[in-house]
Amino acid sequence: MNPSYQLISLLPPPLSNLLEQVTLLANQQGTALWLVGGVIRDLLLGVPLGRDLDLVVEGDVAALSAALVAELGANLRAAHPEFGTASLAFDLDGAAVVLDLARARREVYPQPAVLPVVEPATLEEDLGRRDFSVNAMALELRIVDGHLCAGEWHDPFAGQADLSQRCLRLLHQQSLRDDPTRLLRGVRLAARLSLHLHPATQIQIRHALSQGYLGLLSPERILGEICLALEEPQPLRLLAHADAWRLTPQIVPGLHATPHLAARLARYAAHPPRSVVLSQVVAGLLCYDLTVDDLHALTQRYPLPSPFARLLSDVPRLRDLGPQLHTDLCPSQIDQLLRPYSDVAIHVLHYAETGIAAQRAMHYLEEMRPLRLPLDGRDIQRLGIAPGPAIGKILAELRTAYLDGVIQTREQAEAWVINNR
Repeated sequence: MNPSYQLISLLPPPLSNLLEQVTLLANQQGTALWLVGGVIRDLLLGVPLGRDLDLVVEGDVAALSAALVAELGANLRAAHPEFGTASLAFDLDGAAVVLDLARARREVYPQPAVLPVVEPATLEEDLGRRDFSVNAMALELRIVDGHLCAGEWHDPFAGQADLSQRCLRLLHQQSLRDDPTRLLRGVRLAARLSLHLHPATQIQIRHALSQGYLGLLSPERILGEICLALEEPQPLRLLAHADAWRLTPQIVPGLHATPHLAARLARYAAHPPRSVVLSQVVAGLLCYDLTVDDLHALTQRYPLPSPFARLLSDVPRLRDLGPQLHTDLCPSQIDQLLRPYSDVAIHVLHYAETGIAAQRAMHYLEEMRPLRLPLDGRDIQRLGIAPGPAIGKILAELRTAYLDGVIQTREQAEAWVINNR
């Protein structure tokens, strides 16, 4: 069945309008455009579209990119003339949408896990270089009577049929040798879209792992895939798939799905935080049970961004805080325990622990951390305290007294400072 006309109608109006303008400019240059990859797959499934769309360009990518910047105000994020690719961002209703343009090409991998040598090719050859059949469908974009319309439909590898059967199938035998990151992309797709592996693909995955292809990838490339995995909507399902595929030990040794981890992620999913980076919280929860040695190995293996590295270094101390927070503590003692940690770390503690420890962590974030004292440093100077370390010491002691209810008003705080200077 050719679904092309139906797919065009399913595009959200802002996105459809953008593609109409892009296609018009391409046609003016004599360039054909094809919508390919994940957007086709997701439209067929009826799931929400991502913010990145792939377009195959049968023409000059650099010339089209320049026109999109000049005529539509696109922001050129990246351009790689040697590969015939460019990435452009557009503002749609206050959110960025990225169009990834790529010249139709074939790829040759001289060695496993290295970047390919590319050269121009037909659309069919371009689709054949891709990872999975469900990502190897293409829909031509045309302008008819000034409006965006569907052109030709290409599905040379039966991706639509595989999608209807929820089957994930690699396109060729050398796929994972050429690009082992396809293992990590595949497990994300399988988990997110509830896809099962084609029997031949199961054999290819086992062979790729036994040959150590993942170990040929640079830490940076693996880390990029891990970061994408942390943004998946159901991290536990993804981890369970990775465990079943036997990927996890090769990526994050010591990590595996457990009932305790499932409970933590369920608490997180029920009430996710609003004011912190969610992927960091997910990373902390996933790594909460790793040993000190495994955490250290993780930070040594991957070039982690500073917030992630700091969080993982905090995990052992966070685990120690859980039992302490169950003991009889006054507010200032809770403050002293939690103040050294970031908001992300305390969110991790909240979801990882239960009972009074979890309650106290959240109470600290919502009520104690943002608390403002009735006096600040300038007020203390006006009360006769000379600038210097003494002011910081007084503020710390004042915070303790205020949290524990010894001081409740500005007048009481001023009297406290005068009596204790």
